[in-house]
Amino acid sequence: MFLTGLTLAALVLTVAFGIQYRMVKQPLARKVGQSLMNIFMGSTLILFSINQFLFPDLSTTRVVIAIFLGVLGIFNLWMGIKNYRFYKTNMQQ
Repeated sequence: MFLTGLTLAALVLTVAFGIQYRMVKQPLARKVGQSLMNIFMGSTLILFSINQFLFPDLSTTRVVIAIFLGVLGIFNLWMGIKNYRFYKTNMQQ
């Protein structure tokens, strides 16, 4: 139940930052919003992959999908954090 709540919260934040990212007109602020969207999208994908491993009937297909979502989520989270640090420091200058 806790994992489901975290997944839904990350999904809602992904949608919220996605809408905010598309509404902002300043290029640097758009990049910051996009990186925040990527961070929460990566978190959502990682939580989805963890959730797939917790099902009792673990099949090969489920494992492959979970690994794929986990790798994609880690990459998205890593690039989002990297871009957020870069654009946030440039925005303050």
